Amino acid sequence: MNKKIKIITISLLLISTFVLPLVGCSKKAKTSVPTATATTATTDQTSMAATYKDVVFANVTNDNGAKKDLKMNIFKPKGVTKATPVFVYIHGGGWAMGDYQGDDAPKDAKAPKDAKATKDAKAAPSKGQPTNQMSGDNASAYKIFKGIVNNGITFVSIDYRLNSEAAFPAQIYDVKGAIRYIRAHAKEYGLDPDKIAVVGTSAGAHLANELATTGDVKELEGNEGGNLNYSSKVMACVDFYGPTDLLTMSTEMDPSLQSHKDAVEAHDSPSANESKLLGFSKKGQGVGVLREIKEKNDTSSPYWNKVKLAELASPINNVTSDDPPMFIAHGGHDALVPLQQSLRFRDALIKAGVENIFMSNSKGPHGYQGEDVNNAALTWVTKKLLAK
Repeated sequence: MNKKIKIITISLLLISTFVLPLVGCSKKAKTSVPTATATTATTDQTSMAATYKDVVFANVTNDNGAKKDLKMNIFKPKGVTKATPVFVYIHGGGWAMGDYQGDDAPKDAKAPKDAKATKDAKAAPSKGQPTNQMSGDNASAYKIFKGIVNNGITFVSIDYRLNSEAAFPAQIYDVKGAIRYIRAHAKEYGLDPDKIAVVGTSAGAHLANELATTGDVKELEGNEGGNLNYSSKVMACVDFYGPTDLLTMSTEMDPSLQSHKDAVEAHDSPSANESKLLGFSKKGQGVGVLREIKEKNDTSSPYWNKVKLAELASPINNVTSDDPPMFIAHGGHDALVPLQQSLRFRDALIKAGVENIFMSNSKGPHGYQGEDVNNAALTWVTKKLLAK
């Protein structure tokens, strides 16, 4: 074969591998689904109402003793009668705001639960305040990933306790409880218990990564929601700019994107969301204190247990060779979660022999990554979930 023809052929193959337009998420997108889902409805289903709404999967207790029902919404693709694969969405928001309802929340309920955090985020997002949006043109993360229903796959959005309600590991206990519930009730909802993938953005991606790297690890399993005879493992994970090492967020931030002073305030101080997540947010505390203790290897410190908790809560420390395949996306202009967090996570996966794809929009912020990245992620996970 002529060398020029070879190059053209390879290029076409690469293009066909990554370009699957995401239905309903952009005016420019065209309807296209894998041939494996040709029996599904061809109309856009991203605005569909939940097939099963406000499903309670666990009753939990917050750190202050208050009770809370954890819920999920289940969106079954139309025109599909057999058991479907499942794509589980974990919302972002700095572990501080948001819930499972996403864009489907009633208008008066869409305001994030932490009003102060939302106000601060709008006023100074560069200083590390949480966001629950993809920052695109009417393209929230929730809407983008809900588009998978157009490919014959069920979309499930789940709740978890915020860092103002409970400290880690409560959040990962909640997420695993949701996965176990889906498996335990798969027949009831017409789901395939063997084909469950997870996706998250920002703080949600941190939990998705933590789930993927600690499936069935007893220390991080919890008993929320019961169903303990079912596995919490997933078959694939999509990570959009998630933290992977809670102890190094400030030190890895590019100073051209965020000053070191602002990075320290955003990630190391007692008021940082990471500090609140770890239950280490009183005066004189904060992630910066834990990092210093770790660097000194001061095992005699009364806070050494918090250092170990921070390590356990960091997905990069939990990578093993049996972890599921992962798709990582992280913008080159992310001023909230350092790009280095995803680069080191990718390297850890490669070292462990875990299949992964890493994509970076060099101009991408902490938010909307562009249609190419979004479509590639949906194509990748769709193929994983529909594989025979």
